[in-house]
Amino acid sequence: MEQPLKPSPDSYEARDFGWLVAMSLLFFGLVAIGFWREYRTEWGPYQHEFPEILGHYGKGEEARKFIPGIKQIWIPQIAVTDRCITCHLGYDWSAILPPSLAQPLTPHPAGDLIAKHPFEKFGCTPCHGGQGWATTVNAAHIGGPGWIDPMLTPALAASQGLTMDQMMQMRCNFCHRHDEATPGMDVINRGKTLLRKRKCILCHSIEGRGGNTGPELTYEGDSNPELYDFSRVAGQKTFFNWNVQHLMHASRITPTTQMPDYNMPIDDARALTLLILSWRRQSFPPEYIPAPSEAAAAMQPTPATTPSANAPEHH
Repeated sequence: MEQPLKPSPDSYEARDFGWLVAMSLLFFGLVAIGFWREYRTEWGPYQHEFPEILGHYGKGEEARKFIPGIKQIWIPQIAVTDRCITCHLGYDWSAILPPSLAQPLTPHPAGDLIAKHPFEKFGCTPCHGGQGWATTVNAAHIGGPGWIDPMLTPALAASQGLTMDQMMQMRCNFCHRHDEATPGMDVINRGKTLLRKRKCILCHSIEGRGGNTGPELTYEGDSNPELYDFSRVAGQKTFFNWNVQHLMHASRITPTTQMPDYNMPIDDARALTLLILSWRRQSFPPEYIPAPSEAAAAMQPTPATTPSANAPEHH
């Protein structure tokens, strides 16, 4: 009876057996890590909790239809891919869910602003900032290396001497740039008034109009902060703070500048800075740009708020 052939100690099978076993174990380990990362995500617990909340508030059918997984709002017209709703699942349920729900399941406040800026047309990040395609809290709110568009928060606004509403007006002006004034944007409106009052266009070119003594400001919001000298800036070394202090005391921040020291009140300097930093290369289709005439009409006082010519005077 013939004996089965045994591999020679010098054969490929004998020499590579250990490596094959090691690579197989490594491959198995990587697959296991992949499954673990897939099912141990930051957003997993919220998606487990959300159907229970829907059921509690009488939406049992919707709860049964809920499919776990990454959710997103995709708007190719404005290059938006927002996966924020993977965690912020209650965003569009303000008619059902109470605002007292803890984040990230809190519904977004409803109202006239959302009625004019529906989620399916604008998404989340055009207004709130952040890295929309991220699926972790840190990456979504702060961004990765080199990311300069963090999510707007009350703490971030307060660090610049602003409220959350005031800081968000800067992003509103991406679309409302050419409005003479816009309802609900009092700080940006103040900046536009100051721009005209201070005659900034005499020295600065804006959208092809103005002087060339100072830098062009058409897309000043896209400027690279690394090209600026922060050595004389007091407080936070941010681009916003640099502009505020430069508008107040230009020669103190840039001794070689030709810009005069306006000794501008800080609230005026903040308003102008918000306006200037809102000027960015944003690509919005025409249907996203509001007609300036509509904004101007909306700023006019209504009959209910306009004093009657026959109304008695109060002294």
